[in-house]
This record gives sequence, C-alpha cells and structure tokens, in this order.
Amino acid sequence: MLFGACMTRVPLSILDLALIGRDQTAQDALAGTVALAQRAEEHGYRRVWY
Repeated sequence: MLFGACMTRVPLSILDLALIGRDQTAQDALAGTVALAQRAEEHGYRRVWY
C-alpha cells in the first residue's frame, strides 16, 4: 500500500475575528474580511467562521 493512499481530505475552515485596527473604519475591516474569505475559498477552505 502506498503511503497516504487511504488518507481522506479534511475540509479546512478559517476563523476571522474581523478586528478593526487603530487607523481603520468598520468598512475597511469588513472589506478585509471579504477579501480574506475570497482568498480562503481559492485555496480550498470550505468554511469561514466569524
């Protein structure tokens, strides 16, 4: 048997706290959250938690 042949893929998730930085607005933080979720999806993540 080949090493890893029976391994299953575990769906990945990411946790985003959507923090607002000192020089940021809430709109900036939300835009960053959306961008992070889009990048995560592109890399195979299946769920974004807030």
